[in-house]
Amino acid sequence: MSLGAASPLASDVQVGRPVGRGIFDFFKEADFTRTRASFRFDHAVAGFAKHPNRPVAPDTEIFLSERYGEDACFRRHDSLGVADGVGGITQLQGGDSSMISRKIMHYACMELERYDNIEDEAFGAYYMVDPVSILTRGYDRAAHDMKQQGIEGATTACLAVLRDDELRIANLGDSGVLVLRRGDFVFRTEAQQRSFNVPYQLGYPTRDQPTDAQHFTVKLERGDIVILATDGMFDNLFDEDIIDEVTKCIRANTRGAANPVDISHALACRARDVSEDSRYATSPFQSRAVAEGFYYQGGGKLDDITVIVAVVSDLEDTPDRR
Repeated sequence: MSLGAASPLASDVQVGRPVGRGIFDFFKEADFTRTRASFRFDHAVAGFAKHPNRPVAPDTEIFLSERYGEDACFRRHDSLGVADGVGGITQLQGGDSSMISRKIMHYACMELERYDNIEDEAFGAYYMVDPVSILTRGYDRAAHDMKQQGIEGATTACLAVLRDDELRIANLGDSGVLVLRRGDFVFRTEAQQRSFNVPYQLGYPTRDQPTDAQHFTVKLERGDIVILATDGMFDNLFDEDIIDEVTKCIRANTRGAANPVDISHALACRARDVSEDSRYATSPFQSRAVAEGFYYQGGGKLDDITVIVAVVSDLEDTPDRR
């Protein structure tokens, strides 16, 4: 994911860079007795399959994740995730990238649910949650299932976990995270790619691992808008397009509030419109293709699209913060 060189950025925008913290650093920095801002997500998702008329087999398992074509996602009050299954593998015998993206998101959500009713004596584990560890455990369980079922597949993956006022991010590939505050980006991830249009990915035939994911920590404020999306949005919308849609949704709201349902739908629809219309003069994907020396005519890039929008709000003042 790359949002395009023409995009206007706030002067204080944080472009993603890895952040490493050890266990002793955490306890040295953390003070569980001090008052900390505690937030939650009000969230919604919107998405479209690249081939909406293609028959989809009914689920034979119960999933905590949702899917849009070969994209998958999950969302909770304290965590979000998106994954983009690699379509080319579907052509191979036993290939089904929609399954690995769906399973990784399912198991990641399941791993996070383990902390919902944690005992008081183990409460430190709740605060210590590391999205790279969650991604690793989710991937290991998904890979085991895939092997047992004789299915091959590969996917990008992006997780964001909220603890008090801290957003912890693990991103592998070209899905990504944006944080908007008062109309400007204050943080965004950058794509991990081996080469043009070849992102890092988990599964067959790559050797990339969850530990290869970028790891970031971002301080949030009340009212921040967090967007997780697959490259179906980022390849078709420039920075200014995203800000434009968010601004229009807030202005149209009778209370002047950021409604995640409205914003996610608006972003997904605009990305779909660009992806399906070759008359668009340019798109982020087209701009990057030309910069890499490729001839690309046709405006946007047709792809599955998944957009999660979460608005940061106050957490109810409960003893266990869950």
